[in-house]
Formats: sequence, C-alpha cells, structure tokens
Amino acid sequence: MYPGIAIAQALEEAGPTEILFIGTAYGLENRVLPGLPYRFERIWMRGLRRTLSPANLLFPLRLLVSALQCGYHFARFKPHVVIGTGGYVSGPALLAARLLRIPAVIQEQNSFPGLVNRLLGRFVDQVYLTYEASRAYFKGRDVVVTGNPVRGDFGRTDRKTARERLGLNPKHITLLIFGGSQGARAINEAVLEALDTLLAQPDLQLLWLTGPGDYERVQNAVQAYEPRVVVHAFLEDMASAYAAADLVLCRAGATTLAEITLCGLPAILVPYPYATADHQDFNARALEDAGAAVRLRQTELSGPALANIVTELLQQPEKRRAMAEAARKLARPQAAKEIAQRVRALIGL
Repeated sequence: MYPGIAIAQALEEAGPTEILFIGTAYGLENRVLPGLPYRFERIWMRGLRRTLSPANLLFPLRLLVSALQCGYHFARFKPHVVIGTGGYVSGPALLAARLLRIPAVIQEQNSFPGLVNRLLGRFVDQVYLTYEASRAYFKGRDVVVTGNPVRGDFGRTDRKTARERLGLNPKHITLLIFGGSQGARAINEAVLEALDTLLAQPDLQLLWLTGPGDYERVQNAVQAYEPRVVVHAFLEDMASAYAAADLVLCRAGATTLAEITLCGLPAILVPYPYATADHQDFNARALEDAGAAVRLRQTELSGPALANIVTELLQQPEKRRAMAEAARKLARPQAAKEIAQRVRALIGL
C-alpha cells in the first residue's frame, strides 16, 4: 500500500491526476486510505493460504468475483493505467485491466517477487523493481530498477518537532522499535527481556510500536519506565517516528528499508524468518554488507544479545554516524518520481 501511495503522490505532483485505490475491507488499507484524499473501492479478494485450508476452496470464486468488481469500477472510473504494487489485491485488478485492454504496470518491492507479480509480469506493459536481482523473474519485459518508492513526507520533519509531537525527550538518544503494522512478537519479547539493561543507559529512550496484539501487555510492563518508554500499537505518522529516531530496531521488509535509508538511520535488522524465499534476510544482508545495519537472525535474537548490540552502538557514536551515512548512500529518493514519469510517458503524457 505505501509504495502505491508514494506513486500516487508523485503522479499528482507531475500533473493533474485522479487516483482510484482498489483494496479490501480486511487489510491495512481499510484503516489508512479512508483518511487520505483518494477514492477507495473495496473488493472481495483474499489471499491464497500457503497451507491446506478449506478457505482455499473459495479462492477461484473470490478471484472471479473480484475481477468482475474491478471491471465494474474501471468502467465507471475509466483509468488510463492500472498499477499493481504486489499482493493478492493486485491480481484481479491487473487481470481486469488486461481484459479491458487498459495499460498495466507492476511495481515489485522485494528481491524475490510475489506470486501475483511473477504470474502476471509477462502480461503487463512495464515492470519496476527495487533490486537488480529481481530482473531474472521478468525476462523480455520493459523492466527498470528504480528502487522502492517512498512517500513524500519522509525526511522533511525536523527532529525537535517530531519529538515534541510524540512526547519524547528532545535530548535523549531515541531507539525506534517496530515490526510492521501487526508488530513482531519475537522482537517485542526480546525488548521486554532487555529493558532493564537498555534503560540502565541514562540517556536512552524508546519509541516502541508493538502492533495491536502486544500493545496492552507491553504497555502494562513498561509503566515503571515511563516517560522513557513511549508505546503505541501503531503509528500512522511514521515520518515523525523516523525523524525522532537515532537508531532503529525492525524487520527487513523492502518498504521499511527504503524508508530508513532515505532517512539515513542506522538499523538493527531482524529479518522475518518465514518470508517467501527468505527475501527479508537477503534485504538485510544488502544493508549489512554496505555497513548500514547490523543483521540479527531471529534464531539468534534474545534479550542479552539485543542489549549487547544496542549498548555497543550507543557507546560508539562514530560508528552510528558511519552507518547513517552508508544508509543514505543506498537510498533511491527519486524512485516514485521516476516511476511517475515513465508511467505518464506510457500513456502519452
């Protein structure tokens, strides 16, 4: 969703544009998109489960109905182009676009492309990639490596304003902790175990985004450490969270890495171990090899291991600065703009 929003913003900046988002009533988009100035239509689609499940029996029907729903929305909206940013929702939208002969584009965030993009990549007009390694999956297409699009508000908020907005001490070193919109139980458990050691550092504070499942438990556990620990289940204003941070502890999803490199933040990355083709570990290794991050496999994650890494980085400000500079060198801040320009050229603008 977030790369899609970044592309929408870049298209609007390039010229008069009307945007329609297609999503579901179940995903993060149903919480975020209604607060943005875009038209949003919901379809019945749900993902195919990777394990044996009775729910998969409904998948063919869901795909058919959702493609018809997309066709109905396209007939009313009359789009010049349909852009799929991965995930199961893109499937029926791209299928409907092809059947209606509407130009179609794919944007792939991860090193190992998702199932929908791998299957439909041969039928679209353009493919935009985050990683050069993904090119092998889209042979013979108009393929461009642009990097991953990031929303335009990132990197524009100053630290003082961000910390005031989030209730943080302006003088303390801030560790930002998050695991995606649903949180990461393994990261949360390790931080809870490491709390006493971490907060023995008198100038450290935590901005901790737990995800909804762990929020109440973590909030209760950190009451004795307030106000040095600020806890949220989810934070839509991630631009302020990044601006407030000195160091990040997070997963290694492609959008997250695009955001932290754009903001020039040193990171401790715990790749999600069940990601398809272990692509998050591939993502994390790219930053580790560049000197921008410390990679910590989930099998190695524990309170003491995490506390040791954080303490070491806190005691080495020069190393943090070098990691931040390495992160900035990996950023592709023009990705959304480049995609918008090429999409406009595709449809004759």
